[in-house]
Amino acid sequence: MQKKRSGMFWSMLPFTLVALFLMAACGKMYSSPAYESGEGVRIVKGPSPIEGDVLNHPDDITIYNEHLALTIAVGSPNFWGMTNGSISNLAVMEGPGQFGVNIVNDVEFLVNSWTASGGSLKADAKILQNTPEKAVVQTTSTWLGDGKANALDVVTTYTLEKNSPVVKMHTRVFNPGPDTYTDMKSGYSMSGLAAYMFGPFGYHTPDVRARNIHVGKNVDEPFGDFVVSYTKDYAITLQMDDTEIYRGTTGYKDLHHNYDLAPGQSRDFTGELQVIPQGHTTPFMVRMIEKKELASAEVSGIVRSDDGNLYPNPVLVVERKGRFKGSFDGSQNLPSNELHEEIQPFIWHVGEADGSFAFTLPVGDYNIYAIAAGYTASKPMAVSVKEGKNISLNFVDDYTIVQGGEVVMHVTDKATGNPVDARIGVDGPVPAVKYLGARTYFTDLESIGRVVIPLAVGDFTFHVMSGADFVSLPEEVRATVGSGETLQRSAAIETHIYPNLYNWYSVDLHHHTDIGDGNTSPEDLVKSQLAARLDLTFVSDHDSVDNHLAVKEFSDARMVGMIPSLEVSPGWGHLNILPMPLNGKIIEPSLNVGEIIAQAHAMNALVIVAHPYTDYGYFNNREIAPGGYDPNFDLIELQPTIDLSKANNPDTKTLAKTMELWTDHLAGKNKAYYLTGGSDTHDVASPTLYSGMIRTYAKVEGKLTPASFIEAVAKGNSYASMGPLFFPSNMEFGGKIAVKAGSSLKLNLDAFAVNGLQSVEIYTSGSEIGSPVETKTFNGSVKRESLTFTVKPEAATWYNFIARDMKGRIAVSNPVWVEVKP
Repeated sequence: MQKKRSGMFWSMLPFTLVALFLMAACGKMYSSPAYESGEGVRIVKGPSPIEGDVLNHPDDITIYNEHLALTIAVGSPNFWGMTNGSISNLAVMEGPGQFGVNIVNDVEFLVNSWTASGGSLKADAKILQNTPEKAVVQTTSTWLGDGKANALDVVTTYTLEKNSPVVKMHTRVFNPGPDTYTDMKSGYSMSGLAAYMFGPFGYHTPDVRARNIHVGKNVDEPFGDFVVSYTKDYAITLQMDDTEIYRGTTGYKDLHHNYDLAPGQSRDFTGELQVIPQGHTTPFMVRMIEKKELASAEVSGIVRSDDGNLYPNPVLVVERKGRFKGSFDGSQNLPSNELHEEIQPFIWHVGEADGSFAFTLPVGDYNIYAIAAGYTASKPMAVSVKEGKNISLNFVDDYTIVQGGEVVMHVTDKATGNPVDARIGVDGPVPAVKYLGARTYFTDLESIGRVVIPLAVGDFTFHVMSGADFVSLPEEVRATVGSGETLQRSAAIETHIYPNLYNWYSVDLHHHTDIGDGNTSPEDLVKSQLAARLDLTFVSDHDSVDNHLAVKEFSDARMVGMIPSLEVSPGWGHLNILPMPLNGKIIEPSLNVGEIIAQAHAMNALVIVAHPYTDYGYFNNREIAPGGYDPNFDLIELQPTIDLSKANNPDTKTLAKTMELWTDHLAGKNKAYYLTGGSDTHDVASPTLYSGMIRTYAKVEGKLTPASFIEAVAKGNSYASMGPLFFPSNMEFGGKIAVKAGSSLKLNLDAFAVNGLQSVEIYTSGSEIGSPVETKTFNGSVKRESLTFTVKPEAATWYNFIARDMKGRIAVSNPVWVEVKP
């Protein structure tokens, strides 16, 4: 399914039709120079001619040549609610005047990472040059930092030349004064539509979320300045000179400078966007050799398979030593001076149909090996490239690629023997080029508990998970795969507890498919959420409901209820709306806060403040949110990045703020807000951020339906968990208890953690995180523990509970409201 961003389409359709009619009536559909189609560079002003996306405004500008086409969103809104003037469509040209489908979500210049404050939103654009030899378009905007008296001027220039696959970009940020801007993180960002991303080189775990780690210039890594979005059919490379820090994950990647800007100073940024109509990156390296004037040589040869035949279109993977600085905190890499240096994938090349290959490398030391889908990689060859000394490498004899085998995995419940849904992580020789093989698989929706896993020859360990960390533990299965073998393997999952028996059900209340920056098909979303033992499926894409019906169809096939949602995604803060009408009209992100909330409530939906203290969180940007801060939202989200040992952790700040709001509710200052848990998963194959990693458990009396679950969440009869489970007995989360003044109150609940229960804490109004009223410790108990907390409230208050397991995973309950009567 072609991913697209069509949430804005219907709202702009009437305007677009009028604009097209007027342009046609004037005798021209587009503004373009008068020369033959397919000859050199052309500019089209108006609705984008690129397939598969919707940029309809008459002010939008499309530039194209023999290789590529790009559309700059001038009148159309920026997808992320940031300043427009970014590249929002990109395509490979399939012939003269023949535009391919859109292959990018967004390429833009970020003035201070994803901080939304101060963006002028509207960029002015003008065409500086429009000839068959070259097209140059310039966009101009301003950006005002928090508490600053003056805005920064931001000017970006896009240049495309005849017969070039490269878009050159230059941005100048100027500070007219009087204020100084400090600790700015500016640079180019790419959000791809491809299933896979890579880079920057040096960061050897590119699928793991990173925030402002040191790469490129900051670690003396000359090639740590590019990222890639790719499939087997194309590759897009984004490169920025003198990259210093990197931020990103599987759906977007940002290359930044970190700097201060005094009055009267400017900062220049130069970068390139290259489109390659094949799924490899060696043409990019040819461009870097030219741009950076690097000494180089050619590497060429042939590849044979183990049957002795030349293998058509082999993939050659080039490795070299790379480095970055940062520290892993359990879910993401953060900036630090911890140096990581190791041999890792650098670039890759797809050979010819006759099994031959030839590509150019800069001078340096490399390991090169051959690989193909369904085959084991050849042994690597170490090469030292010297200037002008071409190298011949033939992957034959002991260096052939070897046909792989497969493992058929069967997953069952240990007690009943019934098949269960599962996620299988693979440790072993998995291809670095992702379209050749995967590290994560899910059991089939139809053949429950079964999946066929194609593998190379070698030793593998499979981590089989079905409700892991909540109701079960992962099982390990091992296999040694031989060439051409099909092995049968099985895993029996022991379920340690059944929350449904006590009317507790779980849903991951923040999850994406493959729209926007997501990389998960509707089918894989359902597979992944069922493997996590979530009780209802849930989808909340950025400003789109296009995949709702597909998710519902896959859910219906398994007779599982589905909650359709929407993540309204303006730059100042994201809000999840649930439920949404299936395939209904979206709430436009261009509205102000109050209008978004009012439209949600008008459709009887709840509003969740998503990731409140991130750069694009509502609490973080409340002072600059259009229309001013509006307190009429309903729910507040915790994410799996929570680390209560760190006061500045965004989720710790969220919990502290929520506790403050609970106390304010007692004083009549605001409504009662309740916590939810949502993973914000974009790629279900991610090893560190996946479906149900944090989830919302709600107590539903009677039949579980999407409506009954949402009703329980609205009442606060719920908690957010990354593993530990609560079972309150003489109280309800979100409920009220009355007690006489001077009397003691016993709060009883059970707690369980499949990873072993470490502790349970109780908090009340005025408590600070880390300083609970009381803590009960259990030193890894795997029993369902019964707890009684005895309290003696002197005035109206609230109590909530935080549990930890032995892996550091937590659960946070919603409050129990206590009224003290005379």
